[in-house]
Amino acid sequence: MNSTTARARRTTAYPASARSALRSATHDIHQRMHHHPALSRLAAGTISRDEYRRVLARSYGFYIIAEPALGFAGKLTDCLFLDLAELGMMPAAIAVLPRWAASAFGQHPSALIGARYVLLGASLGGKVMARAIAGRTGSDGAMPVRFLTGMGENDWKAFASRLETDLPDAASRKRAATAASAMFVAYENWLAWRE
Repeated sequence: MNSTTARARRTTAYPASARSALRSATHDIHQRMHHHPALSRLAAGTISRDEYRRVLARSYGFYIIAEPALGFAGKLTDCLFLDLAELGMMPAAIAVLPRWAASAFGQHPSALIGARYVLLGASLGGKVMARAIAGRTGSDGAMPVRFLTGMGENDWKAFASRLETDLPDAASRKRAATAASAMFVAYENWLAWRE
């Protein structure tokens, strides 16, 4: 079989399912995020309280824009606010944190599903990170994990159970996969910022 035929077969088969299309589109970015210095220390449970506060502060600036843009009620943004307050940030300081300038991932329903996939999927990884720092205390107390545990497993299950219905064809899956990749890259780039 020549390369043109193989490519045509892959194109025809893409994507096998909505979930696999989204997973495939975000795989490389997901792997890169495992190597983000602060996130890898967080996952290992070795992050300092100050670095953890910086990661959450940066995430706050992203989520406060992303959640309403994706039709979420702001639950994770509220969790971030409470965690930052517990980590010693005053409300006035939280209010002036830099904000993400939303990227254009599209307003098509399929694109919104792809972008939501990233935020909801990140909450699964957050639970692993929360376990890594659970019970860790320093001179100024335990590390709060409201943000890392903010979305319940049922939130993810309800979302995932509708993926095949909400993204029934190759066109909708491709649009969702493109938006998921764009959203993940946007968060990756946002977290790459240094003070």
